[in-house]
Amino acid sequence: MVSKRLDVRIERDSLGEVQIPAGALWGIQTARLREMTFATGIRAHSKLIDAMAIVKKACAAANMESRQLDAAKGRAVMQACDELLGGQWHDHVIVEFLQSGAGTAFNINFNELLANRASEILGGQLGSYEEVHPYRHVNMGQSVNDVFPTAMRISILLSAREFEPALLDMERLLRRKALEFERVLKVGRTHLQDSVPITLGQEFNAYGSSVERSLRRIKEASSSLTEVNTGATFVGTGMNADSNFVASVLEKISSYSGIRVRQSEDYFRVSQSMADFVEFSSSLKELAIELTKIANDLRLLNSGPSAGIGEIKVPSLITEPSPLMPGTLPDSSHPTLAESLNMVCYQVMGNDTVVGLAAQAGQLESNVMTPLIIQNILMSLDLLRGVIPPFNQKFLAGITANNVRCRQLLENGGLWQAIISSQLGAEQAAALMKEAADTGVDVKKLVVERNLISQDVLDRFFSPKYLTSPGASFGTASGANRTDKAK
Repeated sequence: MVSKRLDVRIERDSLGEVQIPAGALWGIQTARLREMTFATGIRAHSKLIDAMAIVKKACAAANMESRQLDAAKGRAVMQACDELLGGQWHDHVIVEFLQSGAGTAFNINFNELLANRASEILGGQLGSYEEVHPYRHVNMGQSVNDVFPTAMRISILLSAREFEPALLDMERLLRRKALEFERVLKVGRTHLQDSVPITLGQEFNAYGSSVERSLRRIKEASSSLTEVNTGATFVGTGMNADSNFVASVLEKISSYSGIRVRQSEDYFRVSQSMADFVEFSSSLKELAIELTKIANDLRLLNSGPSAGIGEIKVPSLITEPSPLMPGTLPDSSHPTLAESLNMVCYQVMGNDTVVGLAAQAGQLESNVMTPLIIQNILMSLDLLRGVIPPFNQKFLAGITANNVRCRQLLENGGLWQAIISSQLGAEQAAALMKEAADTGVDVKKLVVERNLISQDVLDRFFSPKYLTSPGASFGTASGANRTDKAK
C-alpha cells in the first residue's frame, strides 16, 4: 500500500511504514537496509550491475518462454534491464555493498529497482508492486545464492575482456623493444654484481615472455569462471527451478553477454567453493608480481643519469630543479609511470590476500563473503586496466638504449681483461691493465698500437652473436679462431 506526501511516498510492510523519496526506484526493504547500515561509500561496481542486469534479463526471458511469467510483465522487466545496461538507474543501486553477506542486500535492491521500473513502464505506481512484484516476478526461479555468484562470474569476465588487450599490447611492445635492442651489448648482472655479457634485447624479450605467460594464466583462470551455478537456487538442490528454465537461462546469458557460460557439473561445489575466484585473483597476483619485477628493473636500468646504471633512457614526463645545481633542470627523467605501476601491483597483491581470506571464510552451503571477494577482484582489474595503457604508450614505447653507457660499463666490467687474458695470458693482461690505469691510456689502444692483438680480433670478440651465444668463452688464444666462425 502506498500513500503520497509531498516529495515522498510511504511504503508499508509487516514491520511498519517507511518514507521513501517519491521518484526512487528502490523500495521499502532497500530503505530499511539503508537505515541500518554503516557508511563506507563503497557502492556496487558498474560491471556487477551490468552482469546482474544480464542475469535478471535472462531469467525474465526464460520465465516468459515457459509461460511462468506474464509476457507484458516479462517484457517490462527486460526493458528495465536493458536500461540498466545502457547506463541508466545505476544511482538507484544504493545499498552499501559490504553491508550484508552473500550479496543479499544487493539482490533486494536490484529486485525492487526492476519491479518499480517495470511497473512504471506498464503505467503502474511506484512502490505498489501490484503490476510487478520484486520476488514473485523479478526473482522468480532464483535465489541470491545462485544469481549473485553468477553475476560475479559474468562481471569478472566482462572486465577481463576489456583488460586483456592492454596486456597483449604490453607483450607486443616488449617484443618490439627486444628486436630494437638485439645488438645492444651490456653487462649481465647476478646478485647485483657484474656477470657475463647479455644484450638489452634479451632482457626485454624475457619481460615479454613473462607477460605472455601471465596473460595465458589469466585466460585459463577465466575459463573456470564460465561454469555457473544458475539454477542451484538456495543450497544447490535447484528447488523452484526446473531443468528447462536453467538451460534457457544459460543460453540467454551467453547471448546477452557474449560470453559462453556452462552449467556446473556440481551445483554444491560452485555454490560453496570460491576456488574459481581464488584462481583468477591468483592469476592477477602473478601478473602483478611479474610487472613489479619489470618496473623495478626498468627503474634500475634508468637510474642516474651519471651515478647510476643509466643503460636505458625513459621518456621525460615531469621535471624537477636539480638539487646539485639550483635553477637548472637535470639531464634525467623520473620513471613516474613505472612507480605508478609498482603501487598498483602492490595493491593487487593485497587484494588477492583479502580474496583468499574471504574464500576460506564460507560455511557449509554458501559463502557470505562473496561481496568482499568480487569487490577486490574488480578493483584489481580496474587498477591494472587503468595503469597499463599509459605505461605502454607514454613510458614503455619511448624507452631508448644508451649505447655509449652500455659499452662503457661492459668494458669497465672486466671484459677487456678476460679478452686479453685469453690471448696473451693472465700475467701480461694484468700488467697491461695496470699500465692503462696508471697512465690513463685506454687498454684497447695499448694492445692495438703494440700489435699484441689485432683490431679485427678485438672487434669480433665484441660481436653480440659471439658473446651471448651458448658456448662462448675466453678460454685460450684459440678463442680468436672461434670468433671467425661466430661472425
